Amino acid sequence: MAAYELSELYTKYEGFHFAEARVYIGDKDPEADKKIRLRVLDLRVEITCEFKAGIASFSLVGGFSETSGSYDMDKMKKYAMLGQSVKIYMGHAKQVTEVFRGYIAMVNFQYQPDIKTEGCICITAMDVKGIMMANNSSKRLKANYYSDAVKEIFEEKPYQDLQNREIITDLAISATPDKPGGDGAAGGMPGGGMPGGAGGETADNRIEMVAESDYEFVVKVAKKFNYEFFTIGGNVAFRKAKSNTQELIEIIPSLVVKSFDVGYDITGVVGQVKVRSIDIGKGNKVEVTQKNNAKFSLGNKAKSLISNQSYVYTDSSVETQDDATQRASYIMEDMSYRFGTLNMTLSGMPEFVPGRFIRLKDFGAGISNKFYITDVIHEMGETDGFTTTIIGRAATLEDSNGVL
Repeated sequence: MAAYELSELYTKYEGFHFAEARVYIGDKDPEADKKIRLRVLDLRVEITCEFKAGIASFSLVGGFSETSGSYDMDKMKKYAMLGQSVKIYMGHAKQVTEVFRGYIAMVNFQYQPDIKTEGCICITAMDVKGIMMANNSSKRLKANYYSDAVKEIFEEKPYQDLQNREIITDLAISATPDKPGGDGAAGGMPGGGMPGGAGGETADNRIEMVAESDYEFVVKVAKKFNYEFFTIGGNVAFRKAKSNTQELIEIIPSLVVKSFDVGYDITGVVGQVKVRSIDIGKGNKVEVTQKNNAKFSLGNKAKSLISNQSYVYTDSSVETQDDATQRASYIMEDMSYRFGTLNMTLSGMPEFVPGRFIRLKDFGAGISNKFYITDVIHEMGETDGFTTTIIGRAATLEDSNGVL
């Protein structure tokens, strides 16, 4: 059963006719400031479960004197300070939900006398990933397991400050397979290391960062174990990819669908992935083969083309059979989810978030399918009101009764 019903959201938002958006900068609503008349225009929020930062952008119109050609910065500066916190809520008919939480990363003061707004301040905000991209280190961490290393990074001062300012409100970091009891754990040491060192000493299995940013390190760990790393509002998630299998919503042809583009491409899709390496500790060859059992066509032509193609991956950093299995799983999943693509614009619904599955139903065979949402774009415009664009991927076609 899906988490939301389209009919229920239609009722909740009164037919999606009365778009509503609220922007808070440092906990203040600029449109409610009686000392200066400001409007928030061109609001756009982009959130993603892919390896890039979430971004919000909007324009503040007002506070500009056409007579003097200058901004009243005594009143405006609190809304245009770099590093200031930003929270954005969107919805309809006074029913709003938080869709973004971050900080001001860029400010542009513009004056264009040939357009209606003339003077405006363009704000670009980023989520926590923006801060993580700047912090670069070469050091040995205290952690012996990768998920603990990710937690250790978020215990550092810059991220504690973000938590104190409620830009980060929750950390959901799942245990990685290298940690006993972790997701798919085999009970081994990090990287397949041996439990003892020379002369009976305990080996130092602490994890290292080598000339990389906090963001690069966490992304590297995510790719190693086929994990996702993203934020929704103030919630930071580090978890196994596509682990939330409950469908978010079922979409049927209706007035809420503004446009869509569904496509399939077998270019680069392979029938099997092979990962090869050497287990240095045992001196044995390591090899894992993972087959692609997906359905690629309404006929039988595509399968025969794909089944004979393979991708062979050789990497000396793969030291054990478990490492090879995890790497093969990641490569196969990454390649498989290039097969189907979805780009659909609907009436604005803040309930749409990345990292969830949705289903298209009754659009016709092939078009009706299950997709994984990777990106969500919420926009508020004077012409179209509040719209939501979802970008998704599919690894297979489903048959007519919805069974893989």
